[in-house]
Order: sequence, then C-alpha cells, then structure tokens
Amino acid sequence: MQANQLRQSVLLLVLVIAALLLSSLVPAFNLGSVTIKKVDLLADIKTDPPPALTEIPPADSIPVDSVKKDSVVQVIPEPVAELYPCPDKNCLQDFSPNKTTLKNFFRALKQANRKQVRIAFYGDSFIEGDVLCGSFRDTLQGLYGGRGVGFVPIASEVAQYRTSIQHTYANWEAHSLVSKIRTEVPLGISGHAFIPLPENEAEFKPSRKPANQKFNRISLYYQSKAEASLQYVVNDTLVLNTMLTASDSISRIALEMPPAASVKFSFTEPDSVVAYGLTFDAETGVYVDNFAMRGNSGIGLYALDTTRLKQFNQYLDYKLILLQYGLNVVTETDSTDYTWYETRMVKVVNQLKKAFPNTGIVLVGISDRAGNLDGKIQTIPAIARMRKAQLKIAQRTQIAYWDLYEAMGGENSIVKFAEAKPPLAAKDFTHLTFLGGRRLAKKLADALLFERTRYDKKPDS
Repeated sequence: MQANQLRQSVLLLVLVIAALLLSSLVPAFNLGSVTIKKVDLLADIKTDPPPALTEIPPADSIPVDSVKKDSVVQVIPEPVAELYPCPDKNCLQDFSPNKTTLKNFFRALKQANRKQVRIAFYGDSFIEGDVLCGSFRDTLQGLYGGRGVGFVPIASEVAQYRTSIQHTYANWEAHSLVSKIRTEVPLGISGHAFIPLPENEAEFKPSRKPANQKFNRISLYYQSKAEASLQYVVNDTLVLNTMLTASDSISRIALEMPPAASVKFSFTEPDSVVAYGLTFDAETGVYVDNFAMRGNSGIGLYALDTTRLKQFNQYLDYKLILLQYGLNVVTETDSTDYTWYETRMVKVVNQLKKAFPNTGIVLVGISDRAGNLDGKIQTIPAIARMRKAQLKIAQRTQIAYWDLYEAMGGENSIVKFAEAKPPLAAKDFTHLTFLGGRRLAKKLADALLFERTRYDKKPDS
C-alpha cells in the first residue's frame, strides 16, 4: 500500500510541474476587468539582461566658455564597451575634427612587434628623473615590447637619482632652452646641446632591473662641421674608435658593440662637435623619450628650430608627443587668467604640428599644486585658471587633452599624495615620489589604451 502511495505522489508531482510549464506558454490576458499575468515557473533562477547603455554626450561637446572661472572642468567619458576600463574622469578629449589625433599612433602600436613606436614626453621638473615616464614606459613595453630607456641627453642635473639608467659625466659645456641661448650652438630635440671640453667623458650603465641588464643598441646624435674621432669603452675592457662624419645637419651613428653592461665614450679631438644625446633601444617595441627640463614653462619650445626637429624626426619618427607644463607659471599669489600663456602655447603647439605633421599630440593638463593659504595647505586658486587655459589651447590647436588634475583626484589631491603612507608626493606639495609617479603613469596608460579601443571601433580605422 505504501509503495502505491509513493508512486501516486510522484506521478501527481510530475503532472503539476508539467501543467505549470505548459501554463508558462500562455501569454498574459484580460478576463473582464481582471488581468491574468503570464506564469513563469523559472523566474527566480533567470538572470536579467544587462541594462542598455544610456547615451551621454562626450566631454568635448561641452563648450569651454561655459566653464566658470575657477570651476572644475568635468570630463564625461563616452559609454563604450572597452577592453581596458576608463576610470572615472580619466579619458582623453580629442578636439580634432574627426577625432583622429592619435590615428597614426594607434596604427603603429599594431605593428610594434615589427618596428619601433616612439613617444616624445616633453615636460618640466614634474617628470624629470623618469619619476613618471619610467613607469609609463615600463607599462607600454610590457604590453607591446621594447627594450631600453630611449633617448638620454649627454648630461643631466638629475642623473644621480634617475633609476631607469645609470649615468655619470664630466667636462661638458651645457646649453638649453632655460639658459642663455647662443645662436652658434644649435639646440637639439630635447632642448639641450653639449660641447665636449678637454678630458670629456660620459658613461652609461643599464638599470638594475633583470630585464634590462644589457644595452642592445646604442646610437649617438650629433652635429659637426668637421670629422671627429670618438672613442668608446665597452664593459670596461673593450676599447673601440670610430670617426664621425662632417655635416651641417643632424647626424646619427650606431655604436658597434656586443651586448654591453657599460659604455663610456669621449671625444679625443672634438673640434666643432655639438653632441645631443644617445638612444638605448632595440629594433622593435615602444620607447618613451623623456625630454624633461627643470624651469621650462613650455613656451621655450618655440625656440627650437623646425628644420632641425624634422631632421631628428627622420631618425626617430615619433608617433606621439605628450606635453606636460604649467607648474612653472602658476604661483600662490598670481590672479591672472593666463590668456597670455594660452596665446603663446598655441603658437608652440602649431609649430610642433608643422615639424611633426604625422604625429599625434596630447596636452597633459597641469597637476594639482598646494600652498599655504590662510594657514591651511590647499590647492592654489591659479590651478583652475591654468586648467581652463590649457583646455582652450587643446581646443584651438585641435589636439587631444588629458586632465591630470582630475586623474590625481582633483582639489587637494597633492596634499593627500604627500600625506599618504608611504608618500606619493614630496612635502613641497608639487612633485611626485616614484611611487606617486607609478600611480599616475598607470592612469595615463589606461587613458591612452581606452582611447585606442574607441578608435578601433570606428568603421574607418
């Protein structure tokens, strides 16, 4: 009897489930004034489809003139399904007519396994010593390949604390954009030029990172009206000599050598030699050349000769230029609107576009900077006005803009950086530590990589 009852109970359960499943096929209907809803037996275990993306106007569609004085410039990302997430307030704004400022750069990245992709990073003391550029370079080389630190000037006042390469030098006469410019000493692409003095020398060793313990390829960039003899010592033992050809334009010579753990060179009879720097690289991958110059407002770049820049670019073929400036202009007491700076930087950018016609340009907005205002350390008011001026510079020259201030966290973010444990910024509330540089380098890489995904989705890309 119990077996029969169990069989009947199971049969009844199966009939009930079947009836409910069949009823789920019946659509909702009205019975008089009563609405009979559709039955869905599996409603509790189904997952809802993702909500549709809401259309948000791109940030660059917001007119700059609508941004009030000292207000925060809002960066509203476009909703795009991305390979790399675009963090809040961390997207590039492209002001070119068809939003193709970075077209050649993104196309080059797809071929980085076959040829070089070079980036020129111009800036002031905020990026010197590879504080930010080093991690930015490491990130891109980790994704696209590359081995080496890129362009390094013959001499540098921050060589002693740069960790991406070990660099010592002696007996060079230095010229730069921030020193008194001599017309007979043509400046190079970094804004520097170096004349060898008696007993001159410069020595380079790779960083202490395991992946970069040897130099693969080294090239020297120079100009000389007469032939000159160059001696270089590899690994402290192998002494080599070569002759530099005479030319009125920029020349490059590849130093033939085995993989090197150190190289020291000197000009034995320099005569009319003007040396600019060396590149440490390989044939493929991404290279970020750090052209930092302490005290430069960016306006000084206008003094670089366009013809000479084109000569450098014949060798280096830059696909992207980043411009980071502004900190040497703003002060705690300045109340100007920086219209004068905007006007002069527009000329700088347009000149760079003429010298590098196939190169994308991104203006990196000013970072946060704090001062003592009424007894409290906080963001100085001039920062907001400089951000507004820089945004207009990007719009007027139709290049791209990245808001570094917002990427840091906005108002008083430099204070938080300086007070972090361990600190992300120095107690001058202006400059970064290497740890802070690493954090912002990732933000910049994220912004570029997200923009790449948006470009890749364009039908004509």
